[in-house]
Amino acid sequence: MSSRFQVAKRAARAAGRMLVEKLEHGRIIKTKGKRDIVTDADYAAERIVRETLLGSFPRDNFLSEEGSVAEQKRLWAQASRSNGIAMWIVDPLDGTTNYSRGLYPFCVSIAMYQTGAVQIGVVYDPVADELFAAERGRGAFLNHKPIHVSANRNIEDAVLAVEWARAPRLRRRTTEIFGRVVERAMTGRAYGSAALGISYIAAGRFDGYLHLSLSPWDVAAAGLIIEEAGGTMTTPTGAPWDVHSQAFVASNGILHARLLRFFK
Repeated sequence: MSSRFQVAKRAARAAGRMLVEKLEHGRIIKTKGKRDIVTDADYAAERIVRETLLGSFPRDNFLSEEGSVAEQKRLWAQASRSNGIAMWIVDPLDGTTNYSRGLYPFCVSIAMYQTGAVQIGVVYDPVADELFAAERGRGAFLNHKPIHVSANRNIEDAVLAVEWARAPRLRRRTTEIFGRVVERAMTGRAYGSAALGISYIAAGRFDGYLHLSLSPWDVAAAGLIIEEAGGTMTTPTGAPWDVHSQAFVASNGILHARLLRFFK
């Protein structure tokens, strides 16, 4: 177990504790764009994660959802030129809308990207005190116990999850596709946190998940966790995912080909 993995878990727990402490207080909410908000808690959690990670690894890069677009572009350009540099990809509060309304779930998501791939993924739900974590090639864990995707082979028995893109066109497309899938499935869920929705597949709670518009910080950590738990994540065309993909289908692997058919 690497030192970065240990520090990432410590950072996620520290930020998560703060989020729970601030949850009962009034929120300062700002609008970043249509259906896109940020709160004072997002920034406070980012500071904790940044200080914890860079305090231990000051030469690493730090890319956060709350950073400027110019800074994000600069860091990605640097990562593409210098594969040896470790870059943290952080969503300090995934599920901001839930959090702003006093709803659950929400989480802290931290990934470490290096040599063209995610090497570490940590997703922490501070309300349930559940820490999903994976290090490439070493399996996936929930609170230190190994986890694996479900063995479900039937769409009719599947519990599936979805989240809503901000763009109206993508929402209509999501409604169309998910409506067809849910007609066949056991049931469907929308949790309001992409990182947790994907992590739940890794733990065998969900069997499939789809989202048509995600950013790297939404999916980087959870994507590695699901792969290390034996699951599959691709684009809707079946192409391999990477952190720059925007549309995703995740599953226990067994149901993946059947889920992809609903996109045709």
